[in-house]
Amino acid sequence: MTGDVWWARDSEEEGRVVPGPGPSGVQPELVDATREAVRAAVRDRIPGYTPDWTNPDRQDAGVALVRLFGSQAEPVLARVNRLPEKVLAEHLGTAGVRRRPATAAAALLEFTVTPPDGASVLVPAGFQAAAAGPDGQLVYETDRDLYATPATLAAIAVQRGGALEPVPLGPNGPGRPFPPFGADPQPGDALWIGLAGAANPFPSLSLGFVVAAAPPAPAESGGLAPPPLPPQPLLRWDVLDGGRFRPAEVVRDETGGLRAAGTVELRLPRTWAAGSPPVARPGPALRWLRLQVAHGTFTVAPPLVTGLRLNMVAATAARTILDEPLEPVRDPRQAARRRMRLSQVPILAGSVVIEVDDDPGADLFGTTRASAARWREVASLAAYGPDDRVFVIDHATGEVTFGDGVNGAPVPPGFRNVRAVRYRVGGGRAGAVAAGAINGVVTALPFVTGVNNPFPATGGTDAEPDAEAMRRGVGELRSRGRAVAPSDYGLLAVRAPGASVARAHGVPGLHPGLPGRPIPGVVGVLVVPPVEGSGGAAGEPPVPAAATLRAVSDYLAREAAPAGVTVVAGPAAFRRVAVEARVVLDRDRDRAAVLASAADAVTAYLDPLRGGENGGGWPFGGAVRHTPLVRRLLAVDGVLAVSGLSLTVDGVRQPPCTDHAIPPNDLVWPERPLLIPVEET
Repeated sequence: MTGDVWWARDSEEEGRVVPGPGPSGVQPELVDATREAVRAAVRDRIPGYTPDWTNPDRQDAGVALVRLFGSQAEPVLARVNRLPEKVLAEHLGTAGVRRRPATAAAALLEFTVTPPDGASVLVPAGFQAAAAGPDGQLVYETDRDLYATPATLAAIAVQRGGALEPVPLGPNGPGRPFPPFGADPQPGDALWIGLAGAANPFPSLSLGFVVAAAPPAPAESGGLAPPPLPPQPLLRWDVLDGGRFRPAEVVRDETGGLRAAGTVELRLPRTWAAGSPPVARPGPALRWLRLQVAHGTFTVAPPLVTGLRLNMVAATAARTILDEPLEPVRDPRQAARRRMRLSQVPILAGSVVIEVDDDPGADLFGTTRASAARWREVASLAAYGPDDRVFVIDHATGEVTFGDGVNGAPVPPGFRNVRAVRYRVGGGRAGAVAAGAINGVVTALPFVTGVNNPFPATGGTDAEPDAEAMRRGVGELRSRGRAVAPSDYGLLAVRAPGASVARAHGVPGLHPGLPGRPIPGVVGVLVVPPVEGSGGAAGEPPVPAAATLRAVSDYLAREAAPAGVTVVAGPAAFRRVAVEARVVLDRDRDRAAVLASAADAVTAYLDPLRGGENGGGWPFGGAVRHTPLVRRLLAVDGVLAVSGLSLTVDGVRQPPCTDHAIPPNDLVWPERPLLIPVEET
């Protein structure tokens, strides 16, 4: 074979990089993927193949076919240019790097019951309530059993010393935030809760608290000798039975001693008489609960309760599917690995429980009773041997892949021998609904007359975009599950089980609780949780929960950090940035729409999770520069010019048309921009 071949000819040419939809925003141009290029290539071949075709009229049938062929070939060639991105995605998938699935929002539900005898009504775990969402009905399932009482919250009082200070009650609980033990809690101070009703709650009572939590303290793990956590005061629950106190057993306390929002479930005596507290308080006799500081003091700011309700239980924006046989998926390309599918999607991570009936082997007559074994969900089959009963699931499509006998055990043959005992579907940001939105009863239950969420639902994230998964995956392949460089700590923090982390940033020598000079042997991990609601233009900077910081520090110290390194997880610090710009607008366009688009462009550019030059989030410590902001505004259709731009950082106005340096390891939080239309001069 003689002459230049196509791959040799192309290899001598200098490659071009063009904008693309991938994670880096650019891609190599393998071919000129435009309809004009296709038509020009066909036109150049006309003299060699059809020299008698000399009519270039647009009305000619041949010209029309060439134009049609160019229009149809353009998307095909565009896909050719995305082959390098496709190869990268397949490589990451083979290595076990997959995009993070959607997570479900959580809400506190309040139940109203009207039993004829006044006794508590059991609302079993899995009770379904509903809210109206943008794409249809959103279902919420209760996480635990609840004994709902028809009793009502009649009085709240704070005991300090020998006096009771009543807390004003509104139609929906406390009328204002209040410190449950006073401004300076001491042993003996207490919170009193009075219940009115014909019968006392039994066997248990669930109280929902909303606490204005202070920023969590940094969580420290690892190292040679991590210091102990500061002791918290000992709180004790009692019921006032006539003139004596009887202990109330705490079954569950999700508030951690009124340090966070959640529910408190108490196991109460079968009977306890109504009465009056031993300190002065006018009013009718009620059944009283007392939460007393028995010992110790608060080492941080005392709690501040902003909401208190009865009959509350945690619920998740998800539905549970029970006992479903998996449907086989035939794929000739992977004959060795058996693939099956679940019917409902999207699936919540960690919720799938699969049982497989064992192969009876040589039992030809079927006299041996088959036993079922539970298999385990893993991220990748590559690290498992032929006897490991594991599987991989695609949470978006519901496809389940089992091993081939080399990596993971194969599924024994059989009919309907693989079933999902249970799994949960749902998730997404749509589940974080406003207060009062969850008001529909899906599960019919006697004496349950209403359900409501008095406080907004929290959490809930959509599935990770493919571009973000590819951007993250390259770093994960480099780190290989071990934290060596500082950037590895931030990258691996998003894997921490039980943590809600959108971004993280590792800084050597930084202790978030001890700012100043670097500390040898310490790595600080600054955590940014998912942003709830509409983001910076209308909300507050996100603050991670204390449980998230503890989960991140423990996971990194246990699984990723070298021996002797202390990992300290803390919340990231934000600098509020407001942009004020004078813009010249196109007279022929809707001014309100142009201003709204321009404001959204600026807010998106400064977003801590999706902002920056490449859409991967504003860089930690990145300076806010004048020129890129002007370019963002000019890129909006309808903005003709920007005659002036200034920044206000943390309430301090900066000189016009200047850059502003952000302190190292801090992020920006965008306020709503102020755009002032001016006339063109």
